[in-house]
This record gives sequence, structure tokens and C-alpha cells, in this order.
Amino acid sequence: MTKGPNKLYAGLALSIVLFLGLGYWLVKPKLPDQPPYLSFSADVDGTKAWKELLGTKQTAVKEWRLDWKYLPSGRSMLLVAIQPSAVTKSDREQLLKWVQAGNDAILFDRDPERWTTWEVIPVEGSAKDNSLSTIRVQPGYTPAEGTLTGRVDTRYRIMPDDGGQVLFEDDRGVLASRVQEGAGSITVVLTPEWMQNGTIDEASHFELVWPLFAKSWDAVWVDETHHGFGTKPGLLAVYPAWLVLASVQLGLALLLWIWLRGKRFGPVHTPRAWTVRRGDEGVHAVAAWYERLGYRHEALAQQQLFLRQLLHQRWGLSPSASPSQAAESAHGRMSEAQAAQLARLLEPPPASGGVSAKAFVQRTREMGEMIAYLEKE
Repeated sequence: MTKGPNKLYAGLALSIVLFLGLGYWLVKPKLPDQPPYLSFSADVDGTKAWKELLGTKQTAVKEWRLDWKYLPSGRSMLLVAIQPSAVTKSDREQLLKWVQAGNDAILFDRDPERWTTWEVIPVEGSAKDNSLSTIRVQPGYTPAEGTLTGRVDTRYRIMPDDGGQVLFEDDRGVLASRVQEGAGSITVVLTPEWMQNGTIDEASHFELVWPLFAKSWDAVWVDETHHGFGTKPGLLAVYPAWLVLASVQLGLALLLWIWLRGKRFGPVHTPRAWTVRRGDEGVHAVAAWYERLGYRHEALAQQQLFLRQLLHQRWGLSPSASPSQAAESAHGRMSEAQAAQLARLLEPPPASGGVSAKAFVQRTREMGEMIAYLEKE
């Protein structure tokens, strides 16, 4: 009774394995074809093997992906450029200033005509005959013993001069030279192919290039800007990409949360019922009610009561103070005419005979001006 389900599960597992295997065989992922001389490339034409080994000997080995004018200020640093392309005159000038400040540069370039620091000449013979050349080194340059050989793939040689130090050469001329510039130095090597993963362990390539990095630097920068991997400087350039992405996502989530919470980004609507009860419409309604019933005396009394309350808030004058006391308190705070007007406004309105419309309007206007003056204090 149990053989049926077991066969079913075995058949299902076999089908899944066959499906995955067939899919992998039909759609096999391919590694991207990267340019040569990249320090992070493990291809045969990359230089990752040399960089990884150098990282075990130096304090810090990092990629440089900005223009050379942004090279960090300081001393005792090294810039390594392996077969750089599109190097401008401005780049060379900035590198020279950086070296003169107390740093070093090592350039691997098989075609260094654009560098004015050295004079190079073309030599006769094929540069790609794939034959080994005997390399002669400066005494004390490398501890390697015996005959050193290497495949030289360049038709140029460096012209030795009084200011340059020859490091190694073949029977056609100088292949590596070092020049002192200010407090630093620039070294040029015409055999960048010796640094590649697929050739660094051939012949004597490693023994010839490794002594170039025997010195200890505070930081070693490997140029990737002139391999097409440069970045623009900016505020976000100093932060890792994952941190920038996480910050953007967090910001969007915060905006969405605020929106869901009903945050208002505009003026708040005032209900009309509020303005009817407490706004101008309410004031107009009360005024019309006083007018129809002829309560001018009461209206003036209310205005006078508000004026006394305002004097108490502004000057500390007692609400029961007489008009003469209010006039004395007004000295030094307002003019004589205004003090007299204040005393007159605090006189009780006539109780008999009523108040005429003209007198009511005049007294109300004066009362409003006095209240507005006191509110501005």
C-alpha cells in the first residue's frame, strides 16, 4: 500500500532535478566581459591577484574612482595606475603636484609618449613575438637570484638621463625608471601585462614587479577612474550605496506614514457656524438688536466697561477709578489732548433724555480709537 506514494514522490523529485538541470544548461549564466587591468577582476586579464597580495603587506589598499584633482591631501601615500586611458594634461599636472607634496606614483603604461616626465623612443623589432627577454636589474633591486626573464609587449624604451634611476632593462633599452619629484617620486614601467592574473606568475614577472611595492605607505590607491569606473564627487558620494538606498526608502516610508495619518499641508477650513456665532456676523447681529431696541445707553456702558478693563490690563488702573484718576495715570503715556479725551470717555453717559444717534456715533468712534491705541501699547 505504501509503494505507490513512494514512487510518486521519487518521480516528482526526479522531474524537479531534470527541470532545474535542463534550465541551467539552456540558460547558463555568463560572467560579464570586463575591461583588462581591473583590480577587482578575477579574469586572466585582471589584476586582482596582485591587489589581494598587496593588501596583506600594506596598511590600506583601496580603489580610486575620482579625478586625480581630488587625491587626498597628505604624505606617504601611493597611487598605482595600470595602463590608464584618457589621461588628460590636467590629470598629469594634478598628479605631479600630489607627488611633489610627498607621495609616490607607479604607472604601468606600454605607450607613455603623453608623459613628459620621461623621454621615450621607439625601438626596432616586433613587440609581440611572444619570446622571453633577458632582464637586467639594478644592483640591490630584487633579492631574486639567477637570470630574470620576461615577455616584453611594447615597442618603446625609456631614454636614461641624469635625473632618472634605472630599475631594470632588457637588451633593447630601459623598461622601468624612477624620477624624484619634490618630496615624492614617480615610477614608470613599460610592461603592464606583467600585472595580470594570467601572466604575473610566468617567467620572472612577479620577481620584477613586486620590489616596486616593498616600501610601506599609509594608504595605497589603485586607479580605476581611467578604466571607465570613475564617479562624480558630491555629498552622497562619501556614503555607501546601501546606506543611501536605505535612507531614501526610509524617507518615502515616512512621507507615506504622514499622509496616512491625515497630516494637513494647507489652510484649515473654518466652519461657517463658528463665524456666525463668534465672527463679524454675530457682532453685526448684536449691533442691529441694540439699534432696534434703542439700547444706545447700554451699548455705551458696555464700551466704557471694556475700556476700563483694558486700562486695568495695560496700566493696572482700578476698574472703579474716577475719570480724573485715569487722566493722571495717562500723563507721560499720552498727550494732554488724549488724556482729556480719556477722562471724558470715562464719564458716565447721560441716564435721562436718551442719547442721540449723532452723539452715539461720535462717542463710539472716539471709544474705538482709544481702545485701538491702548491695544497697541
